[in-house]
This record gives sequence, structure tokens and C-alpha cells, in this order.
Amino acid sequence: MKNLKAMPLVLSLLGTAAVFPAAAPFAVAQVTNIDVQWAMSSIQQAGKRANQVPGIKKVPSVGVIRLDIPTIPMFSGDIPDWQEFKIMTQRNAAGVAKLQRNLAANPVTAAALAKNHVRPGQVAGVQIGSNGALRLYIFSSRNW
Repeated sequence: MKNLKAMPLVLSLLGTAAVFPAAAPFAVAQVTNIDVQWAMSSIQQAGKRANQVPGIKKVPSVGVIRLDIPTIPMFSGDIPDWQEFKIMTQRNAAGVAKLQRNLAANPVTAAALAKNHVRPGQVAGVQIGSNGALRLYIFSSRNW
């Protein structure tokens, strides 16, 4: 009986996998409840974070969070859909554009993005760790 109750969740996850097959050999995650505030903050603070990018001398790790993967509705979840993230990005367009330019201009960050198959134009926001680690919040090219 427990297996039957779990079946709709399994089917919905399989449906999501069928819509988004693995197109690249790198790990990409979707926004979860934990990431929502960080993603929104990263977009809103993109211009401020752009000022930090030229000082990055090494990038030991990169995390990539896609903002445009459809989420599975949950009772206690409050995750905006990708269109809401896109609107927020458009409202902060000047800061996001500066961030994208600075990521592309810094050879270290540009190489880290390329290694993770991310174009600077896909980036909507970033968290920068004290050691230079990056957590990128991106849109796929089809939604951007």
C-alpha cells in the first residue's frame, strides 16, 4: 500500500527527467526552499557582487543552480516559478549585466564558468565564498 502512495511522486519525478534529459556531463540543481532567499538576494545584489568579481584569484568550486527548472508543488513550499525569477532579473538588469561583464572579464571566473558549461549571459546572480567559491544562479539559454 505504501508503494502505491509513493507512485504519483515517482511518476512526477520521472516526468521531469523526461522533459529535462541530461544534456551535459555536469551537475545542475534546481531551486529548493533553502535556495530561494539566496537566489533572490543574489539577483538583487548582482551589481554589488559584480564589484567583488575582479578580486577573485582562484575558484576552488562552482555550484550551479538553475532558476528555470519547473518545481513540483509542495504543500509547505513557497518556491517562485521561473517567470518570477526572470522578472526579478529584468528589474535588476543593470546590476545583472555588470555581473555578467565582470565574470566574463576575469580570466579565472571565465574559465570556471566555461568548465561548468555556463555562459556569462546565463548568470542572473552569484554567491561568492570567502575562498572564491561560486554558487551561480542561472537560466538555461532557452528561457533567457
